[in-house]
Amino acid sequence: MNSPYMIDWAITNKCNLDCLHCRGMAEDELDSSTVLKVAAEIPALAPRWVIIEGGEPLLCGELLFEVIEIMDRNKIRVYLITNGMLLDEEIVMRFAKLNVNLMISIDGADKESYEETRMGASFEKLKESVAIATEYNILDSCPVTIGKHNHQQIGELFKFAQEIGYGKITILGLKPCHDYEKYVLNAKEYESLFFSIVENQKEYNMDIYVDEPFFRPFLKEHGIDYSSDSENGIIVPDVSRCIFGDYIFIETNGDVKPCTFAPVVMGNVNEKGLGEIWNNMQNSELIEEIRDFSTRESPCNECKYLYECGGCRSRTFALTESWTAPDPVCPLKEMAQ
Repeated sequence: MNSPYMIDWAITNKCNLDCLHCRGMAEDELDSSTVLKVAAEIPALAPRWVIIEGGEPLLCGELLFEVIEIMDRNKIRVYLITNGMLLDEEIVMRFAKLNVNLMISIDGADKESYEETRMGASFEKLKESVAIATEYNILDSCPVTIGKHNHQQIGELFKFAQEIGYGKITILGLKPCHDYEKYVLNAKEYESLFFSIVENQKEYNMDIYVDEPFFRPFLKEHGIDYSSDSENGIIVPDVSRCIFGDYIFIETNGDVKPCTFAPVVMGNVNEKGLGEIWNNMQNSELIEEIRDFSTRESPCNECKYLYECGGCRSRTFALTESWTAPDPVCPLKEMAQ
């Protein structure tokens, strides 16, 4: 059985903020014993890493540390995504001992835009939390979710992230959420965004990772250098295409999905083991269809970058109600044939 590329686990639906880009949470949560059972099953699947998120994972209390301890004992890299509002030095010190890679989200380069996007958050507390994480050397990168509400702030976001201590920015294209069509970027806006990212990366000399399947094709099409490490600042993973079905997303209620943003459930950990669900997912007709890039419709199936992109399937389904349609926001639809 192949291993999942990674495991993304929304460990709680509890949150202390109300964010514009929130995908929404399942109503139920797993009980503590089931959470620990799932955590104990993860090492056998040998993912490259585990992302722990929420909601706000720090609202799990000691259970969160028990899960991370299981990962650490099994030498599984953990990335923890938090809004930073509940961090203090004691928590950061414990994370440091457990080799946690901490990601504190921003989404706005100034007090007004940040607190408007993340309602209930404190701009000053954000800066304080980043400073503590920097002091203990566990700050990994700054996740920034980009949509129509903030895409013109790229330069300011780079400047602010660098000022408060970040060395790396992770750009996340807005994925399906409430009022998605209102906020998702179109193809022209993505093109402008990517050029702006490249320009600001050079100016601020910060590492940049863009979580979009058409980012590497965009760089290649325009002759822009990139690497699979931090050697030149623009980092593209060895697998840049859409990884729908190649990883596991665990919802707060135990539903297992082929993508964090997919309206598709492959099983629930209350009923089956995680390994069995993963194996069933690999043999599902939907996953086989999506992995067969030849099923993509025009112009995707005529694109020279088809097999290293494939378009974001969850976004495409949200906007077109088709799993095989071309990604409506791809900035290469015109030029890549």
